[in-house]
Formats: sequence, C-alpha cells, structure tokens
Amino acid sequence: MTIAMAGHASDTTPQTTVDAAPADVKTSASAHAKTLSKVTVTAQSATGYVANDDSAATKTDTPIIETPQSISIVTRQQIDDQQPQSLNEALRYSPGVVPETQGTASNFWGANSLQLRGFTPGVFLDGLQDDSSTNDMVDPYFYQSVEVLSGPPSVLYGQASPGGIIDVVSKQPTATPLHEITFGLGNYDRYQAGFDFSGPLDQDDHWLYRLTGIGLTQATQTPWIKHKRYGIAPALTWRPDENTSLTLRANFTYSPDMGDYSNSPAVGSVLPSPLGKVSADFNPGDPSFNKAEQRMGMIGYQFEHHFNDIWTFQQNARFTDNRNEANMIWPDGLEADGETLDRYAFVRHMSARSYLIDNRLTAQFDLGAIQNTMLLGISYSRFNENWVYGSSVDVPPINIFDPVYGVSVQGPNPDTFSAENNHASQTGVYLQDQMSLDHWRLLLGVRQDWVKEDQTSNEPSLVIPNQPSNKFTWRTGLVYLFDNGLAPYVSYATSFQPQFGSITTSGAPAVPTTGQQYEAGLKFQPAGSNSLLTAAIYNLTEQNVPESDPLDPGFVIQVGEIRSRGLELSDRTSLTNDLNLIASYAYTDSRYTKTPATDTGYNGVSAAVQGNYQYAVPKQTASLWLDYTLHGHVLQGLGMSAGVRYVGSSYGDDVNSFKVPAFTLLDAAIRYDVGAIDPALRGLKLQLNISNLLDKSYVSACDSSTTCNFGVRRTIYASATYDW
Repeated sequence: MTIAMAGHASDTTPQTTVDAAPADVKTSASAHAKTLSKVTVTAQSATGYVANDDSAATKTDTPIIETPQSISIVTRQQIDDQQPQSLNEALRYSPGVVPETQGTASNFWGANSLQLRGFTPGVFLDGLQDDSSTNDMVDPYFYQSVEVLSGPPSVLYGQASPGGIIDVVSKQPTATPLHEITFGLGNYDRYQAGFDFSGPLDQDDHWLYRLTGIGLTQATQTPWIKHKRYGIAPALTWRPDENTSLTLRANFTYSPDMGDYSNSPAVGSVLPSPLGKVSADFNPGDPSFNKAEQRMGMIGYQFEHHFNDIWTFQQNARFTDNRNEANMIWPDGLEADGETLDRYAFVRHMSARSYLIDNRLTAQFDLGAIQNTMLLGISYSRFNENWVYGSSVDVPPINIFDPVYGVSVQGPNPDTFSAENNHASQTGVYLQDQMSLDHWRLLLGVRQDWVKEDQTSNEPSLVIPNQPSNKFTWRTGLVYLFDNGLAPYVSYATSFQPQFGSITTSGAPAVPTTGQQYEAGLKFQPAGSNSLLTAAIYNLTEQNVPESDPLDPGFVIQVGEIRSRGLELSDRTSLTNDLNLIASYAYTDSRYTKTPATDTGYNGVSAAVQGNYQYAVPKQTASLWLDYTLHGHVLQGLGMSAGVRYVGSSYGDDVNSFKVPAFTLLDAAIRYDVGAIDPALRGLKLQLNISNLLDKSYVSACDSSTTCNFGVRRTIYASATYDW
C-alpha cells in the first residue's frame, strides 16, 4: 500500500519502507515491525505549517507530542510562503526565539544574532554542528525545514548552549521528479535566481539525485554595503535495497560581500539627543575600507541500514572548509560633544576546518509489557581554526548625525598582527532509552564526553597548552498521553559548553560552562486535526559564564551564574483547508544571579551586575501569522498572508542603565497560482512578500552604550516560480 500525503512538490523526500503504527495512543509509536505490516510510504510534508514528527530531539523519529521537550519546526511550506533571506528571518515566528538582535548585521553575524531562552543557541546542519553558522552561509533556499530544540541538548549533541539548538535540515533527493526555477527582484536593488531539480536516475529508483542552486545580489539600507551570495548543493542517494540507503551531499557557497557590522551609539538612537536622531542607514565604517567575504565548502554523507526488525545502524559525517576575510571599522566611544564617534579599524583572516561523525545503533524490542527504543551513539568532532588579526586606532572620527564617507583609513600594520591556531576535539558516547507502557512515555539519556583543546600563538600570553577535560550529562522526561489528545510532560536536562580560546586573567584556560533545566509542559493534538498546541514553563541556569575583563579586554572572567525562567505558548494549526495559523508568545526572565562584576553605564556611573537582567533579552515576545488560500472561487489560486511580530523592551547593557524600546512589525504576502486560470501555465506562481510593511525605523537591541543595532527597514521581494 502506498500512502501519499498532500504537499508541495518540493517537500517530497525519498520513498522509504517503514512500519505502520496504529493511531491509538495506547499503542507505542515505536512499535516494531514484527507485530505490524509493512507499508511503503512516500513521505511528504502535510499541507499547512504543522509537523507531527521530529528526529532531532531524540534521533529516533518520534512524534512531537510524545517527546518531553519544547520543539518548534519551521516547515518548507512556511519558508516558501514567508521567503526569508536568512536563518534569522526564518525563525521570526518561532516561540522563545529572538532573532536579528544584531539588526541589519544579522546576515554577517548569523547565529550570534539569535537568542533562545536567553542564550545564543548552537546551530546544527543535518544533525551535525555547523561551524559556518557564525556567518549564516547556508541559504534558506537549501532548507527543507528548521527544527528548534529548546533546553539543554548535550546528551545527544555534546557541547552546546543550555538554551538549545537550531537544526537546519537540508533538502533531500526525491523519488518523485521535481523541476523548479525561480527568479526574483526587490528593493535595495535585490536580484535573485535559483533552481531545484530532483528525481530518480534509473527505472528502479535505486539512484536519486538533487541539485539546488542560488544566486543573489543586493544592497542594504546603508547604500554602500552590499550582500552577495552564490551557492550550489548537489546530493546523490543510492538505495540498493529497501533496507539500505546512502546519501552523499555537498554545499559550496561563496559570498564576495557578506553585508557588514553596522551599529550606532545609544545616544541619538534609543536615548534622546538635543542634536537630533541618528539615521537608520548610519554605519560607523567607510566604503574605502570595509570589506567582508567568505568561502565555504562542505562534503558529507548519511548512511542507514536495517539489519532486521530490531536493529538499525545510522551514520552521519561531514567535512567543512570555511574561510573568511574582513576589514571592519568599529565604534570606540562617543566624545563629550555627543556627536563625534571615535573609531578603530580591525582586520581579520580566518580559516577553519572541521571533521564530524556521528554513529548510532538503534534497537526496538519489548521487555514484558514495556516497548523500548534504545539508542547507542558514538560521535567525534575535530575543529581546527587559524586566526590572523590586528587593529588600529588611526581612523578619523565620524559625526553620527552628518556622516561623511570616503575618507582615508589607515589599517593596522601587518607586522603587528596576532596569530592564533586553535585545535579542539570532542569524543562522546551516549545511551538513550524511550520506554512506552500504555499511555506513558518515559525517556532516559546519559552521555560522557572527552574534550581536548590547545592553542598556539605568536603572543606567549595567548598560548594554551593541551587542556583535556571530560563531562557527564544526563536527561530524563515523562509524558502521559490522554485519549483526547492532551499530553502533559515533565523533564530535566543538563549541558556543558567549553570556552575554546578564552583565557582568564590568571593565565589559565576558562573552564566549561554547565547548565541545568527543569521544564513542565502541556501539548495538545486533537484526533483528526492538523494542529499542535504547546505550553511550557522552565527554570534554566548556567554556571561559569565568561565575560570580558573590563580591566583587560583580552581576557575573561568567569562571572558565575545566569538564570532564565520563562513561559512559552505556541499554536500551529490548519483552521480549515484554506486557512493556516501560527501563533506564539514567550515570557523570558533572564538575570545575572551570581557575579562579582561591575560595569559602567551610559551615564558614566559604575554599578554592580548581579541581579540585573541580561542585555538584548526582551521579557516578552509574541507573533501571529495567518495564511489564506482561495479554493472553489472566482479568484481560485489566490493566496494571502499577514503577520505581526512584537518584541518587548530589553536592557541595553549589563548594568541596566538604559532600555531599548519595544517594537511591533507587520509583514504581508500575496501569491497567485497562474495555472488556476490557464492550464497551459500550470506550475507558474507569482508572489510578493513585504517585511516591515509600515517601514518602521527601530533598534533591535543594544549590548552597550556604544553598540546599538538598527533593525531592517521595509523589504519588498517579488518572485516568479515555475515547477514542472
């Protein structure tokens, strides 16, 4: 029997043989094949924005409602409808996520612009850590979905942020032929083109391919700053039989212009100034000097083999080579006149290579009345980074209200550059068991990691000898499945994160941070509906948090503890066959609970940090997205979307001396399936997306009195896509 679920053609994934599980919640979703008949399923994402299953949270393809963890998935249809230009933009409607904290520089800083439960999340690509994510190199056109796992993930992923991880899932080769080309243009001189081809290479579907490419060029709201990206992602799947598959994939991306680091002092942007207001297109740099480019190449594979009805082996591996060069001018303080900004030049050259592999052996079996899905994993990763960098204060100051660009900038002397070589490796062994008994689902997981790090440098003070460490992490969770679709759960999880390259003022390497989280929640998925509603409360702490030493910024002090408590609500549902909804709300109380640190606010007054809120973490965020498609109507084929995003006020520094105002943004989209009126044009779709519809000028966040980030102004993108 073949089951095909309706969805976009681009959502199709390879045809696989799986074991059907009864819909009754009393039966385990992981029930193994010896008790069930085999079904051949052509897996496609359901129409709408609701994903029912997740692989990243447990690595075992478990229904979200049975997983004791907060999970939010951005589906391919949501990506197609919203047309995000970056990972940050793709997460605008996800609960607990605060994207674009770097404002217009979010493309440049990538994952460092994200906040998840008050912390910067780790970014993974197809289940493996993505060391190119700092600069957001993988274009959203290459995404199949984006999975947000909130809370400590170390049991399955090793070193990671306690706030959680973002796992980007790449497009896969498909057994159904797919041919797509797309062209688009927008304001800020944006031009974009892409293609996506997939299908079988032989009559027996043993060989499948996918080839996806993208090219874009655009200016930004600072006219002399450009953003360009060209990428191609080939993939090839070999399936010699129904039990074995091997997918080879690569991604090669070149960004000759990556955008830029752009910010403004607090005075004149979020704080009043008698001299006026800083323009949202202000940049502290200069076109005669600023330049940033990056090259990234990734080659990897995914292997899976089913030995029998009990045992399955899976292996993921990837090699990444990432290189970037950047000339930047950064602010160095506002002078007493309130309009003259001192600056300094910074040059960096970075090359990085990573080798990652994750091996997993899964067993599905019964112990009496308890059904078990047991996972044993061994992972290894190695990162090598080479940095050459230097700075110079020989940069003319700039007037923030009346900037003059095109001045001569003296860059740093290469003879004074610092050079660092960092080598880090991690080996982890983990064990997880998912147990099912009637309505109960119990998860237990443990992991042991061994980490090594060393750093060489031309500066003796930056040399770190081999520094081995090891860490044990664990998690547990319990879910109860009611017959009416309600699923309350509780969980506890721990994490750790080495501070590679950080040196304390004593000259010793910084120790890893550690995290712990208690979470309780409720999920609701009514039978027969295409919807998922979730609610979660959590208490999350992180210890050994490093901060730059105010007396010697080249070193860190590990200030103690940050605590984040919060509430998250989410609703993803297809209200009708024509109307889809995404709604979310998050309350985040994130504070420095233990630290001896003091800092100086914008008013020049020194104050203690302990007890203060983290900067750039708003207490409240909310979003709503509605999408409506007309069917059986004179305007059949017309679709419309509207969204609203609210980001509450946040503090602008760690002594809480000033606030960044709250802001509300509107988004809108309209699309038309031309084939609905003319069958000869079947497959042609026209679409218009507008972000920040009212062209609101706002500051997304600040991290000091000299560093506030203007948000992205109105962007307009019109596209034409043809599928056949």
